[in-house]
Amino acid sequence: RFRFAYKIAFTGLRLNTYMTPEQYKAELTKICGHRKMDVGAKYIRHWDGFWLEKNYCIDLMKERNMLEGVNSILEVGAGIGMLGYLLKQTIPGLDYEHTDTDEYINEPIYKGCCDLLDSKRYSLYIKDSQPMNLPRKYDMLVATRTVFDRECMPPGVVFNYRYWLDDCFKYVDKVFVKTNYQASGKGFQDYIRPFLFFPHGLGKPRRGWYIIVTKEQWNNRVER
Repeated sequence: RFRFAYKIAFTGLRLNTYMTPEQYKAELTKICGHRKMDVGAKYIRHWDGFWLEKNYCIDLMKERNMLEGVNSILEVGAGIGMLGYLLKQTIPGLDYEHTDTDEYINEPIYKGCCDLLDSKRYSLYIKDSQPMNLPRKYDMLVATRTVFDRECMPPGVVFNYRYWLDDCFKYVDKVFVKTNYQASGKGFQDYIRPFLFFPHGLGKPRRGWYIIVTKEQWNNRVER
């Protein structure tokens, strides 16, 4: 899959090359390491699982027509940039930028991985019911394995998706999120349910609750 390649600048080696998936994995392995305690090594040790998950996200975006007309994407919490690589494979010439928190922005391993994408990267913290203040507009915002809406919340407090999506659609036309929620989904508020998707019958790592919504769908929603 994704055998066609795009031109990419690998700044660490100061060369331009056509990066196939096999070459991409090889370069990430050099950067991340493979020993148990190496930062980022989990992505190499469990490559097949992460690769399956990110490819499934791409397939789901295509199935829901989320990539039609998209020329610019912001990925929130890019990690080592695997989804960004696949997005740039899928949309040649994609204007792709990504964010992370300061500890990942300044971590050499993650920086090296994201340098492979030759894209702009900046720090972003998403806090409940607070504006993101993004620097520009994009066609689409994507995020996977989100923690800002669960792990970063105080016990018993439900993340305000209404506020967040209202804020998102000041900057983008489409939102695709794979959350870390894998249970029944009872914690989601009624207003977000029309835009939820759960891939029944699939196990980890594809399993989880997805939020897939366009600006038009969000603005035309009817809340009960």
